Amino acid sequence: MSSRDERGADLSAKLRSLPSVDQVLSEPSLADALARWDRGLVVGAVRAVIGEVREGLRSGSEAAHDAASLAVMVERGLEARLASPLRRVVNATGVVIHTNLGRAPVSESAAMAMAEAAGGYDNLEYDLEVGERGSRAQHLEPLLCAVTGAEAGVVVNNNAAALYLVVSAWCEEREVLVSRGQAVEIGGGFRIPDVLVSAGAELVEVGTTNRTRKSDYTRRDTREVAAILRVHSSNFRIVGFTEEPSLSELREAADETRSLLIDDIGSGSLLDTRRYGLSGEPRPQESVAAGADLVLFSGDKLLGGPQAGIVVGKSSAVRRLQHHPLMRVLRPDKTTIAGLAATLQHYAAGEAEETVPVWRMIGAEASALRDRAERWRREVGAGDVVAAESTVGGGSLPGDTLPTFCLSLAFTHPTETARRLRAREIPVVARIEQGRLLLDPRTVLPDEDDAVVSALVDVLGVE
Repeated sequence: MSSRDERGADLSAKLRSLPSVDQVLSEPSLADALARWDRGLVVGAVRAVIGEVREGLRSGSEAAHDAASLAVMVERGLEARLASPLRRVVNATGVVIHTNLGRAPVSESAAMAMAEAAGGYDNLEYDLEVGERGSRAQHLEPLLCAVTGAEAGVVVNNNAAALYLVVSAWCEEREVLVSRGQAVEIGGGFRIPDVLVSAGAELVEVGTTNRTRKSDYTRRDTREVAAILRVHSSNFRIVGFTEEPSLSELREAADETRSLLIDDIGSGSLLDTRRYGLSGEPRPQESVAAGADLVLFSGDKLLGGPQAGIVVGKSSAVRRLQHHPLMRVLRPDKTTIAGLAATLQHYAAGEAEETVPVWRMIGAEASALRDRAERWRREVGAGDVVAAESTVGGGSLPGDTLPTFCLSLAFTHPTETARRLRAREIPVVARIEQGRLLLDPRTVLPDEDDAVVSALVDVLGVE
């Protein structure tokens, strides 16, 4: 028999020896999977694995293909495919509003309100007094007006959607004037010029990148101008020889051009960031007071609530948004409404600094952070406590930092150590600076300290 024939015979023998679907299903390691998942899903996974192994054998693979090995492959595949995609992680990076880690953690009462709304029926679109259909828009408007001083307000699913809705409702086939220095790109490749054009408006850049004056907005043919849009440069700064008109001056320009004044302020800070040693971040109530027709901001950044896009302003401008067909597409669900209401109530009660996690983190004293880092060091039995800087993140306050103290650990391969921390059942996400692993307590919630210590002790035991 030739070597080729021998290889063929060997392959045929291996293929015949592959276990049947029933043999794999009978393996003890699949008992939990069969109890947890639909039997049809498990059977399909077993067949898929047997098919993959069969193709592997034909390609020359020497991997084990007994029933026990295949059952392990099935179990791992089911876990990877069917496990919950979102996992709670510990943010030890020092970035308060971490876009990649879900931005702002909500307050305890907001989380409870969202869980309660999700777990049962509620009056989302039902008027309990008259016993008839109601409107979901009615729930948040009183709170939005109370904390911003606006006449009216509406909520959609994020701030990009808010801008798209506003432009679609008010500026279709007409001009929107934007300072050349504000035609920006924010996270995820989202560009202001693109959204304006996509929503049916004509973008007109005025002024220059670093200097724009009120007169630049009033030189256009007013018959074509639908709105003046101011966009807050939330993730960068232009410094040096710069100039831009105040919002009050833009109000005058909008009056002269008989156009709408739209102020997209981005992060939506209701508190004065300067009280924390940071630069001033625009606040919705200030924009409303300065005369903006519509003010747009996020719910899940400095506001500290769930993901949402919020529009407040003059009643005549907001009502058109509430009745626009896009509201059906962009409206928030009941959990967002519940969580945002609970968050706004913190501001209405004057307790946001104590109850909203983002503001607790921003306001944390460096001495308290040093004490926590020292406690980690003692319990871990390694590392140094070093002065460092935290950042706000989330496209807010670019360049600003907050003084902090971190636990600094030296590892032979810090990148691999960081990976092992992320691979834990409760992943811990740290940062690497100058070849050392840094863990910043500012962004670690108080009940997560034990998870940080446990993770570091285990990692140090492997190092």
